Amino acid sequence: MDVTHACLCCLRCAPDKDLTTLYTHLGITEIYADMIKECFDINLVVGGSGSCGICSACVGRLRDASDFKLQVQRSQAELQALLIKAESAVKSEQADDVGAEDDSVFDVLYVDPLVKSETDDVMSDGDSSAAG
Repeated sequence: MDVTHACLCCLRCAPDKDLTTLYTHLGITEIYADMIKECFDINLVVGGSGSCGICSACVGRLRDASDFKLQVQRSQAELQALLIKAESAVKSEQADDVGAEDDSVFDVLYVDPLVKSETDDVMSDGDSSAAG
């Protein structure tokens, strides 16, 4: 096959679609050249006298690769969020533990000096009898 009229992705088949044309598949807008750039960071050489198309087999593989990349990105974002949440919970628990320890240090028996206890009465009775 003449490579100037072949799929730019495999060079084996005749192109079925243009790489730079906007297509819609299952409600999703696709431009295959953009998908290749986003997925693989490859800038395709398009234009000139040759074809700038892609065959339907490569379109299917490109969709799978793009879907897989999005799946991995979503999974990584979810894992990152879970890690942040777990780290936050651990820090919060550690702060609660530290706060509990600090509270126990400051647990002090407080005696109001204006309130008389029974021992004060006994001592003052004893003092008056000793004085009299």
